[in-house]
Amino acid sequence: MDTSRDAPRSLSKPASIAVLYVGGGCDFAARLERERERFTVHTESDPRAALDRIRGGDAAFDCVVCDYDLPALGGLDVLDRVRAEFPELPFILVTEQSDDEVANEAISAGATDHFRKRDDAARHQLLAARIENAAERARTSRALEWGLTAVETARDAVCVLDEDGTVEYANAASATLLGSDREGLVGRRWGSFVPDDELQPTRDAILSEAREGRWSGRSSLVRGDGDRIEVEHTLTSTSDGSLVWTASRSDTLEERLSRRERAMDEAPIGIVLTDPSQTDNPIVYVNDEFTALTGYSRDEVLGRNCRFLQGEATDEDAVAELRAAVDEREAVTTELLNYRKDGTEFWNRVRIAPLFDDDGVIDFFVGFQDDITPRKTYEELLRSNTARLEALFEHSPDLVVVHTDDGSIRDVNQRMCEELGYSEAELVGKTVWELDPTSDPERSRSFWAGLPPNEPTRFEGALERRDGTTFPTEVHLIELNVDGEDLFVAMIRDISEQKQREAELVEQNERLDRFASVVSHDLRNPLQVAMGRLELLADDCDSDHIDDISRALDRMDDLISDLLVLAHDGNDAMDIQSVALSDLARTCWQNVMTGDATLTVETELVLDANPEQLQQLLENLFRNAVEHGSTG
Repeated sequence: MDTSRDAPRSLSKPASIAVLYVGGGCDFAARLERERERFTVHTESDPRAALDRIRGGDAAFDCVVCDYDLPALGGLDVLDRVRAEFPELPFILVTEQSDDEVANEAISAGATDHFRKRDDAARHQLLAARIENAAERARTSRALEWGLTAVETARDAVCVLDEDGTVEYANAASATLLGSDREGLVGRRWGSFVPDDELQPTRDAILSEAREGRWSGRSSLVRGDGDRIEVEHTLTSTSDGSLVWTASRSDTLEERLSRRERAMDEAPIGIVLTDPSQTDNPIVYVNDEFTALTGYSRDEVLGRNCRFLQGEATDEDAVAELRAAVDEREAVTTELLNYRKDGTEFWNRVRIAPLFDDDGVIDFFVGFQDDITPRKTYEELLRSNTARLEALFEHSPDLVVVHTDDGSIRDVNQRMCEELGYSEAELVGKTVWELDPTSDPERSRSFWAGLPPNEPTRFEGALERRDGTTFPTEVHLIELNVDGEDLFVAMIRDISEQKQREAELVEQNERLDRFASVVSHDLRNPLQVAMGRLELLADDCDSDHIDDISRALDRMDDLISDLLVLAHDGNDAMDIQSVALSDLARTCWQNVMTGDATLTVETELVLDANPEQLQQLLENLFRNAVEHGSTG
């Protein structure tokens, strides 16, 4: 568990001291607070609540003063629990009576002090002094611990030197910097790290200046392996006469330049350096990403002006903007259509800026090349799609309206305006139920709330024109999220003609029903009489015509049945089957009065047809052929 309690506070006297008094004496706490302006005394009579406040309540306490006699939980029990979690927090146990056994037990349990409570000014002053001393000691201890931790984990080398410059302490970074172990550094003179040809003649002067306060500078140091390294180091005096030496490695110019070049080489964006001091501002450096982007090798581009990437479709205005910025020695960003070595096009976001030396003279121009072809392609696709959608919106034969979830109309197309007789400005801002006399605001909102997102839903409604006339509509409604807002797009079609056709169809069906009733009763009844008479006739005489008459009457009955089915069910009643044309033709020939005519069948064709209707067709054809055909 972290026992540090809080971050370091100033160790100077004015810092306040937060005291938690655990006990029932409010007057005692008040008198204690009056003893020191620095004291802020918090009182808690419940020991368990006091523990909660210590663990992370409303204050970070510097000292706990606790009564020995407490309800529910004794003072020693409170001490045990505090020490289990906060072993360094000052804790003073106070008792009403002098009791050496209690005092020894408290000290053994980890109490900072034991104090006998008495109601006199001298005792309160003494307790205040003990609280103050305990809090200051704890703060100092924490500060030293934090400081030591910071030094031990510092990335810079830190050594403590005595007055003569001998190392008394060295942190881990010192050993790493100087190529030695920490034990090997302790006892060495600071000057032994410095080469004789650099600081040795002035070493005493440096130490003397450091003792006056502080010295800092840059020089070489000799590592344990004999190598020299460049460092920036500082010597600072302390109040006890010691010196603190800190050092960090300083890179050489070559190292810094090498690191920068490596960073440019490995950058995920194309980088170019050009030299304006040379004729035509040629390229003097390109990184790996530039060669990958353009397809050119370094040898192919060094010494050339960047314009070799341009081509027929490159925008001259953008090129002119670049040239003007270079002439004016200014930074510029633009987008160009460039060409790779293999001739393929790519969109290049070019950022150019001058690089100045210490005297304000331009050393180089740096150019950053970023392939933005995917973004440009997407933008072009977006523009194209937007244009198509706008064209569809404006020129759609359907009426289109866009509205919010409260029914407010956001947009309409021209077709909507023309059909209703309003201008766009008049429609935008209206609500949809102002235009649809069949709609209800509450039902509409409930209906919209239940719509599946991004899926069209069909329903029927009506619209009212400016002149008060209405017409039925078919609506396809879809909910879309546009720029974070839920909007509804309605595609509306006038279905007046459809409704009229439906009404006509209903009337036609009613006529067919009446016709079927006539056929069923007025034709079938005489037919059944004829069939009955034919049966009686067959009993009285023997004629070859009896069978022909019977087949004809049966055929008439079948035709009436088919006609009734067709009248009721229409084409849905058709039963399509595979029919052998030769067999059906011979059957139909027998049902027709053919006289002396003969039928010759020379086909094996099989048709997919309704047998009854095909039979009607063939019988009609045969009948017409016999009645109207020529014999010569």
